[in-house]
Amino acid sequence: MPRVHDVPMCRQLIDPAEWDLHGGWALGDRIEWSNRACGLASLRMILLAYGCEAPTVTELLKLAVKNEVLTPRGALHAGIASLATELGVASTAEPVPVEDLTRRLDDAPLIVSVTEQFPDDGRAGGHLVILRGYEDGPDPTIHFRDPSAWGQTHDRVPLSRVSASYTGRAVTFTPLIHNGES
Repeated sequence: MPRVHDVPMCRQLIDPAEWDLHGGWALGDRIEWSNRACGLASLRMILLAYGCEAPTVTELLKLAVKNEVLTPRGALHAGIASLATELGVASTAEPVPVEDLTRRLDDAPLIVSVTEQFPDDGRAGGHLVILRGYEDGPDPTIHFRDPSAWGQTHDRVPLSRVSASYTGRAVTFTPLIHNGES
């Protein structure tokens, strides 16, 4: 039976108090950075799911800037994987074909590149979310965590909808242990 991994929700919109407390102001505009923080918020959720110490999104942003993980278009998958590994969760940036997503989700959540809100109009990529499990069916239901505002009220879509906006690129993680079982 497929499993849905327990992944806590985090938002990419950085709280003003967190921004100030952790020196985010030195990076510039909080809202501008929040709009590019989907990968870092997703990384924070992964760290929490694996029981690791999880820096705030602002702290992760500062690490990402220091390690040149961010580009004008967003976070580099290899950079997210490198940060995850440094922070305690072995990780790799790699292509994962859509037909392999459910098999891969049996062992661990994935960070994948999709278009925000999973449109089926042919646009692909640009937004990072966590796929955390699925329910079997003719068009399996994918459970996800999306750090955007839309993702605060949406957590499932059919695989066909994921497929329509998925780039085929993912950040994969070591198997997640559940109550002593892998």
